[in-house]
Amino acid sequence: MYEFHGWAVLRYHTHDTNEKLQEEAFLQFEKYIKETDKMNLSIIKRYNGQDSFLVTGLHNHYAVYVLEIFEWIATHLPGAYGLLYVHDDELGDLINENQFVVWKLARGKLEKMKDPFLSPYIPVVEDSYDPSRDD
Repeated sequence: MYEFHGWAVLRYHTHDTNEKLQEEAFLQFEKYIKETDKMNLSIIKRYNGQDSFLVTGLHNHYAVYVLEIFEWIATHLPGAYGLLYVHDDELGDLINENQFVVWKLARGKLEKMKDPFLSPYIPVVEDSYDPSRDD
């Protein structure tokens, strides 16, 4: 299972004051999402003069487009910030498949970090498999 939950505040620059530039950046991102998110798992919001992005889903297998969206944001909207939480239980790596990975987006950089809140997945989120349980 590939589980992901992410959010970002969308800003064309870290000194976000030009409404025209913000509008252009927002429209470019909106176009990119329409081309990329074929399953419509994301939401783009405009509220109180702020633009934001949400995405969440549970795919059977790894979906590269999720991380690519955040990479696109880092490149094209360097004032954006947010987090992407990912859990992939099909890594083939017994240590890391029991962990969430956090991607931190800030100042045009996307950085992979360890999750201190929901990892290790077992036992923090889920119990270990027990064949004797029938519930």
